[in-house]
Amino acid sequence: MIRRTWTAVCFGLIGLVVMGVVTLPWSALAVINLRISPQIPWAIPVTIVYLSMVIAYLGGRGWPTSTREIRHRHLRARMPTPRAAAWSLLSGGAAILALWLVFAAVGGFERHMTPGREATLSPLVLFASVVTSAAVAAIGEEAGLRGFMQAPLEARLGPGAAIAATTITFVVIHGSHGVPKLLYEGPFYVAVGIVYGLLAYLTQSILPSLVLHFLGDTGVFALRTSLIRVSRLDTRFVDGFCVAAALIAAAFSIVAFKRLASVTAPDRADSDVARGNR
Repeated sequence: MIRRTWTAVCFGLIGLVVMGVVTLPWSALAVINLRISPQIPWAIPVTIVYLSMVIAYLGGRGWPTSTREIRHRHLRARMPTPRAAAWSLLSGGAAILALWLVFAAVGGFERHMTPGREATLSPLVLFASVVTSAAVAAIGEEAGLRGFMQAPLEARLGPGAAIAATTITFVVIHGSHGVPKLLYEGPFYVAVGIVYGLLAYLTQSILPSLVLHFLGDTGVFALRTSLIRVSRLDTRFVDGFCVAAALIAAAFSIVAFKRLASVTAPDRADSDVARGNR
């Protein structure tokens, strides 16, 4: 038990380092940009260039050559087959939609409608900033957690323990806004973390979860900055509709996940054999 826990902690730290390398520069540059020249978004092209270099390195390029193969394998940014990609987006998309509908029904989105200084930006600059923030967050968290953390843990501890470890880490890193908010939104993050973890395991790729993560964060950041506005969901009819639609989406997601598991079973078997031969 101690050894398994230590293994999870070690790869968890590696995943957090990868996530930090991807996300922290944009966080710093965005703050500086907002303070000194808010209407000239120079931080965005700088970040795009930086992200391109980091992704290339994590994917196996660059020095040292001795780590190229393991970096490429742990990032696992492989393109799924068309069938796997379709079923992964259907299953994961339906699951995330169900969670969003429940979140809306309990008034969760109202808590995100608290724009800060970035709300003073022009609509075009604000849109570009929201998209960049969502891309950075999605790439950092998926590469770090579902890639460099979950991939090696699957081989050492099994997929269940690996997904549990990445989900716990995913919840904890979203606690920066305080314990009360984390307790309120924690179940949502747990469910989202499990969905992303399942997608990464079943497809042996972070790309499906990265796409959904990016789209979800784009919506959240757009709400947070008031780039988009929604009416307050305070009627029993609307709340009831959201819950009913969530149940339908969740049922469809379960069926789609089963189909995804069947479609991707041969690829997972090949990956297990490949890992066993190393």
